[in-house]
Amino acid sequence: MLRILYLILFMNTLVCKESIFLDHAIIGIFAINTKTSEIIFDQNSDLSLIPSSCMKLITTAAALEILGSNYSFETHLLFDGIIDENQTLLGNIYIQGGGDPLLGSDRIGGIEPQINLWIDAIKNLGIKKIRGKIIGDSSRWEKAMAIPTWQWEDLGNYYGSGASALTFHENSYDVTFKPGSAVLEKATILKTTPNIENITLYNEVTTGPIGSFDQACVYGSEFSSVQYARGTIPLGFNEFTIKAAIPDPKALIEELVKKGLQKENIEVFSETIPSNNLKTKFHTTKSPSLEKIIYWTNQDSVNLYAEHLLKKIGESLYQEGSTESGIKGVTNFLTSQKIDLSGFYMADGSGLSRKNLITPKQMVSFLAKLQDSPLFPLLYESLPLLNGNIRAKSGSMSFSKGYAGYVGDVAFAIFINNATDSSLKMKALDTFFETLSNNS
Repeated sequence: MLRILYLILFMNTLVCKESIFLDHAIIGIFAINTKTSEIIFDQNSDLSLIPSSCMKLITTAAALEILGSNYSFETHLLFDGIIDENQTLLGNIYIQGGGDPLLGSDRIGGIEPQINLWIDAIKNLGIKKIRGKIIGDSSRWEKAMAIPTWQWEDLGNYYGSGASALTFHENSYDVTFKPGSAVLEKATILKTTPNIENITLYNEVTTGPIGSFDQACVYGSEFSSVQYARGTIPLGFNEFTIKAAIPDPKALIEELVKKGLQKENIEVFSETIPSNNLKTKFHTTKSPSLEKIIYWTNQDSVNLYAEHLLKKIGESLYQEGSTESGIKGVTNFLTSQKIDLSGFYMADGSGLSRKNLITPKQMVSFLAKLQDSPLFPLLYESLPLLNGNIRAKSGSMSFSKGYAGYVGDVAFAIFINNATDSSLKMKALDTFFETLSNNS
């Protein structure tokens, strides 16, 4: 009881003493002992607040329950037409996407091993020439990749890359600059990796002071061939690399496979050969298990993975691989868990949209319910470890910070919105977690 009273005293101190920034911000906290159902703290727990990446907790838990921990995404290679006596394919090669978020990812080997695997599979058909085209097929899911309510400054950056049924290399590429020799001098683009031939990248990046860190962004929308690099990179580096979003991953795959075949002296004529709809599947690439994908999603807060999980939920439940159908699936799942969704709004799977809203009480109620699931240990282990004994997902964006998770028998959520003083915000959160660690 003393421990609980101390925590309550601290929480009230947090709200009152840090009024420099909390006077102009909103803080919501809820914490319960999941064994006894005793409320440890309740501060604005019914306010709908922006959870940022804490939303990934909702998405990954729903994916585990709906899809299963052993689920794997599949990407298929197919061909149509016939292979004649001269070993020429009178047809097309298709790369049929199944929503794998890790296809060609550096996390599991990277671009070259994946492309080489496909080239070997095509060579094993005995083909020496292809009269048709290399065709990426992303039609399994909706064409739109990014979420409409994501901010413009996010869309061209790697963390704002949207989910495609044929995502590749996590839909991101590197832009490597050489800073100028003085502050304000224009930086030079040295290379992009992988090289993307079908985009024009306008460089407006200049050189910032030493120690100014990465202040550069790429701006551009999906499927657009025009992208803009703006901002500053710090003085004092020979090379400086930022990450950007691939605007059309399907087109990149087609380009890379075609080049890979040409290196193996397999000529691709790219003639237009209408499909007869009779395709032969000859290779399948499987993703890591959902258990691993969820672990990486929460540990590294990968927005792209969460959006893939959301669309896959929609496809699995409603045969529609879209954000809208995925949100419907997650919302129905929450309802089945007897969570009161008054004030809840889900705009995406990752939490990048500022339209996401959830109350601290809803989040904690969900966390408590999850402990009854046989899959709970997998979700629990996916959460980052803080201060040695706290398992929690964090969420962060401009003026907002949040955490949701577990410490001992306590499930908690703390969301701070509209906090312009980041130092005071972080100081309060650090003290909060120290108190949780010492008193649980």
